[in-house]
Amino acid sequence: MPSLTLKSGVEFYYTDSGAVTSGGNYTTLVIIHGHTFHSGTFQRLNPLARPNSLRIISLNRREYPGTSPYSAEELTVFAEGTEDERTSLLQQQGHDLALFLDGLVDELSIPNAGGIVLIGWSMGTIFLLSLIASMATLPTATKERLFSFVHTVILFQPPLLALGLPSPSGWLVPHTDPDIAPEARGAVFAKWISSHFVHGDLSTRNIDNLTYSNTDPLRTPTVETLNPQELFSMADFAPGEKYDNIVGLPPFANAVFKLTQKALFDPAVRGAWSGTRFWNVYGDAEPRDIIYAAWYLEDQSHAANTPELSINFKVIEGGNHFLVWEEPERAIAELKECFSI
Repeated sequence: MPSLTLKSGVEFYYTDSGAVTSGGNYTTLVIIHGHTFHSGTFQRLNPLARPNSLRIISLNRREYPGTSPYSAEELTVFAEGTEDERTSLLQQQGHDLALFLDGLVDELSIPNAGGIVLIGWSMGTIFLLSLIASMATLPTATKERLFSFVHTVILFQPPLLALGLPSPSGWLVPHTDPDIAPEARGAVFAKWISSHFVHGDLSTRNIDNLTYSNTDPLRTPTVETLNPQELFSMADFAPGEKYDNIVGLPPFANAVFKLTQKALFDPAVRGAWSGTRFWNVYGDAEPRDIIYAAWYLEDQSHAANTPELSINFKVIEGGNHFLVWEEPERAIAELKECFSI
């Protein structure tokens, strides 16, 4: 299986749809996965890559299959570290991912003509933003290559806690819901995150029109449509207990919030990526905190009121959190609109 090892010894496993043989002028998508559902989640996109003049590379984050685990010391920082220690650890993940991306450019001879689109899906947005914020820490040659190759960054379906944003009072997710037994929360979360939600009138941007539990009874949650082999090919529940549950929940929120603000609204950071287009893309049938996160970011972007810090927003009608699995052709088409403009 393909992997790339950094000089530090950290190894990243990835899947690769392969180079587009009809010519060198193709775009490469590099996808960072979210909580539990790893690179296998995007396997239905791969057969569509070449017909769309795309190359799709999906990496596994650390602790996920094929990629280096964290050390005991690093896991302790995730679980018990100070905010400064946790911030430093997140920054190191972004630094490593940037070096991984730079290594891919060289090892796979990725063409500059079509460039690279960076995508952070769901909780993978934390690690995408850490990569974006890491620019000042990188070797000069790496900075220059990433600046030259990366033309689009897509925050794809990020929830509030993947951005460190505050939740409205009283809002819950399955991992914080006191009515769900702790041992059942993983399974409930998988069903919940992959459901098709029926919200009220979203054009009002009224949070009272966002639902926690009202789902479409005619549409089965994605996770319940998977056979055991499919689930095994795309999910690993162990890393959640080790660190993803911690990173994606309130104790880590302030460190993630600072990272988000630095990556998206620090003029020096965005200046280092000048010319790169930033997008937030989400579906209107997703859990409420994903929709509210987009509203929150959109308000921040408008308040910044400067082209250098702009973020574009795109809503996918009827899209749930697993659009890449349920409707891969549509997922490709919606993503392409972000970098074909």
